[in-house]
Amino acid sequence: MLLPRSHLKSLLLLIALSLLLSACSRVDLLYRNLDWLIPWRLNDYLDLNRQQQVWFKSRLQAHLNWHCSTELPRVLNWLQRNQTLVEQLQPAVGPAASEQVNADGMSAALAAQFTELDAALRRLTIEVTPTAVELLQGLSATQVSELYAALDEKNQDDREKFIDPPLAAQISARAERMEKRLRPWFGRLNKGQQLRIGQWARARGDQNRQWLDNRLRWQQAFRAALQERARADFPARLTRLLQKPEAYADPPSLQAYQHSRQAMAELFSDLLVSTDTGQRANLTQRLRMLRRDLEQQRCSAPAERV
Repeated sequence: MLLPRSHLKSLLLLIALSLLLSACSRVDLLYRNLDWLIPWRLNDYLDLNRQQQVWFKSRLQAHLNWHCSTELPRVLNWLQRNQTLVEQLQPAVGPAASEQVNADGMSAALAAQFTELDAALRRLTIEVTPTAVELLQGLSATQVSELYAALDEKNQDDREKFIDPPLAAQISARAERMEKRLRPWFGRLNKGQQLRIGQWARARGDQNRQWLDNRLRWQQAFRAALQERARADFPARLTRLLQKPEAYADPPSLQAYQHSRQAMAELFSDLLVSTDTGQRANLTQRLRMLRRDLEQQRCSAPAERV
């Protein structure tokens, strides 16, 4: 994806919370440990002093409670509908059973699911924006310099990994990453599925460069706002940066993002309708286990250590 989430890399709070919406087979462990996972990841970017840590811990718990009580039911419903999509792929009973969901219909259904994820991320961003504003407003000059250095290091690492290799190597790595993400859900991918993933990876072309360029464009505006964090308009500027990141992307990037989203829906649709009985059973089991794990969360209880 070209736009969503890339602008959140400077605020690890948002990233860690958004992991609740990811396809993690043991998301229950993640969910019960976010109270220490988020500060640990945040430390990659900021070295909070003791006072900031105490303040952040209180805010973090409030956000976790909000997500568990408000968003978790939405997540469970979303997973149930995804499970239903997979179950609709099951062939009809009988010796000539071959009836499957139409690929176009599946693509449209998946596109709708992606839209729901965008809405969930937007609600999440709105929820934590006041915390992000207050946290960043209170940073010292040293902390801001450390944040910039961490962002620069991350950008350089991603450039070396995703941009510097020849385009053919980027495409090959893109296909490999997608296959790696899908294997726990599908099991072993057949030759046709691998070829389809390769086709998708090639069609995305030089999107890595566009993705990083967009991130740098957003970060430039972010840094400009942070340099003037004492100004009265800083909350409004940061709110716009977080909640309207598309305002900092150029028109070609926005158009490319829409194409990328559609291509992703079509890829997943083609892969799903090509699944065999074993793959469908694996998908259904994984979704059922994920829903079961999340259903066992108790929002009012303190996060447990495992």
